[in-house]
Amino acid sequence: MDNVKTYKVKYQILTPVHIGAGQDLSPFDYVIVNEMFHRIIVDELISSLNQEQLRKFYTFVEDGNITGLRNLIVENFNEEKFSKYKIKVFPNIADKYKRNLNNINNQLLISPFVRTTDDFKPYIPGSSIKGAIRTAIIDSIVQSKGYKPPESPGNNSWELEAMGALSQRKGKDEPKPDISKDPFRTLKVSDVFISNDVMAIGEVLNARVDEKKGRVTTVGIQMIKEVLLGQINTGKIVEFEGEIRIDEFLPSVRGVARELNKDFIIQCCNEFYNDEFKREQEFYELALDMHDIIDRMRSLFRVNQNENECVIRVGRFSGVYAVTINNFRNPHNRKWGNTRNLFEGKYPMGWVKVKFLE
Repeated sequence: MDNVKTYKVKYQILTPVHIGAGQDLSPFDYVIVNEMFHRIIVDELISSLNQEQLRKFYTFVEDGNITGLRNLIVENFNEEKFSKYKIKVFPNIADKYKRNLNNINNQLLISPFVRTTDDFKPYIPGSSIKGAIRTAIIDSIVQSKGYKPPESPGNNSWELEAMGALSQRKGKDEPKPDISKDPFRTLKVSDVFISNDVMAIGEVLNARVDEKKGRVTTVGIQMIKEVLLGQINTGKIVEFEGEIRIDEFLPSVRGVARELNKDFIIQCCNEFYNDEFKREQEFYELALDMHDIIDRMRSLFRVNQNENECVIRVGRFSGVYAVTINNFRNPHNRKWGNTRNLFEGKYPMGWVKVKFLE
């Protein structure tokens, strides 16, 4: 294990982050009281009802009375008994919940942040961080070697070739993928557990720049998300620690094609994501109402590579540029790049500063 370098890593959350759990929550999974979101397990609440309340419950179920069921849950909610966790709700969302609780046409769905299944602790998956690092490294290698996009859009062998993760098959012209050679086998990133104190429920809006009006205008539907708040909207440092391990033994004895190390990771991430932030600044250049936000972001983004710092972008709403390789982008939506997603209509999402602690 002496060949495995273990680094304590500090993650400073700069802008709001959303990493979804894969399934939305309905008003049968939560209640909002006094601008606080409470996650509940509805079966526990129902099992506590008395006979009269159960009679109402079964009547509502038989009649398909959704609003009656919603109100029954709210009326019988007890924070001490049924709240699994509670977090802040932005006032506009609390108001929307109150106004639409009796509106059967509004599902009031909320996309939760990924949490542990047993005790509902929120966390940033190590796989999300590793994916952001992988994108930056692959981009660096592809650009330095001058790879060209394949003629067939579905052909991703260029990525495996860049990583050296291909092996020649006997009697075959085309090489086959060889996971044993993938250099990212040497990189292990821990999950990063975070605090409910900096979690909140708010809206994410798809936005474009109205050049004539000189401001951002929102388009499309409203999305209600549970997010990890960043320094830009809390006004205070939001940071958590995790661990990154790099196995320097595998490349020498197991045939892994390329060695990864801390300095290379930092260099690639800074090059790739600094370019991404430049595109972000250019996108909002004519939106006067975004200039203050961008200026504040520019100040937060200052990194000292000599101090083992870099920036990455993680989670949903990072944007197509941040999760694809330069010159190889082939998104399904032909209109990609014309809009951005903003938390509460003004905060870009997913930006994190990473510092390796020696």
